[in-house]
Amino acid sequence: MTVTAFKETMTSKERTVAALTGKPYDRIPVNLLISDHAARVIGVTVGEYNNSAQLLARGQIAAWRRYGADNVNTGPGLTGIAEAIGSRIAFPDSTPYVAENVVKEEKDLDLLKVPDPEKDGRLPLFLEAASIVLREIGDEVGLSMTTSGPFTTAASIRGTDRFLRDLHKNPEFAHRLLRLATDSIIRFSAAAIGVGARIGLADPTASGTMISPKQFREFALPYLTEVTAALTAIAGVAPSLHICGNTAKIWPEMADTGVSVLSLDDAVDLAAAKELVGHRVALLGNVRPTAAMYLGTPDDVRANALECLLKGWDNPKGYILGLGCGLPIDTPPENIHALVAAAREYGRWPLEPGRFALSRAA
Repeated sequence: MTVTAFKETMTSKERTVAALTGKPYDRIPVNLLISDHAARVIGVTVGEYNNSAQLLARGQIAAWRRYGADNVNTGPGLTGIAEAIGSRIAFPDSTPYVAENVVKEEKDLDLLKVPDPEKDGRLPLFLEAASIVLREIGDEVGLSMTTSGPFTTAASIRGTDRFLRDLHKNPEFAHRLLRLATDSIIRFSAAAIGVGARIGLADPTASGTMISPKQFREFALPYLTEVTAALTAIAGVAPSLHICGNTAKIWPEMADTGVSVLSLDDAVDLAAAKELVGHRVALLGNVRPTAAMYLGTPDDVRANALECLLKGWDNPKGYILGLGCGLPIDTPPENIHALVAAAREYGRWPLEPGRFALSRAA
């Protein structure tokens, strides 16, 4: 199949806004949570990258310029809020993780407070990195700061196994943990919005593979809704929301939170989500991060991208091409280029489903 030469005519920021407001754009936006892969782009370790505002900023700017995706992100990710509250984070040269939870006994919670974004943990570092990025490329690309949602933050300060047991054995204590997590997220996010960032909420521990829909409604939904309402009031725009795994049974509740975009795991069917909640919320996803991006070839990435375009292109509230979860750190660069190339070649405005189908068959 011959592909017509294509020249971009919009900035990343313009393109994303257009896609989410029902306006024409040059080609469909591509959203990649590049995160720690940026350390590979600039040749530093993941630990070095995560502990330097300058390296965080340099890595995100370099990755954006190298790949041409339509977003940048300077954390604090899934661990930053819990770390600022008191959990200890380990930094192997791969994904950082919580090595020690701060709340081992119920009485430990009484000693904790909502962290100060200007002083505690690495929160000041993330804000400084955001400011650097926005000064250098903020006119061209939107900057989001992804933070863990309340349920995941509570699990990271308590320990996931213990927290999930608390839901059954000590629900009042679980709600106290969620209260601290929620207040901490709102305080940090207000500071991030103040420097010019948008907020993305990631609550993977609230997945349908971890808790039941009933537990989600009791322990996750109220706090996600509270965070969303608070951040929307501050920023004037709602945050996005990603929950890993099979979330099909809670899509209506996820939309009920008031978020602007649902980022969907590759474990679910994008077309089914469009049918059920696409009239209420924009969708993002859901190219396979491992099977296609990390382990696949550029042809695999292209085929998976076309599958997602075919399912999501006509979502009533807008659609952004992206991954089903974060980008694996050691994803081959040629696969990232292939994803953005697919958007340029097959995601041109006006979007036409025949083009996706023909491209897949070619």
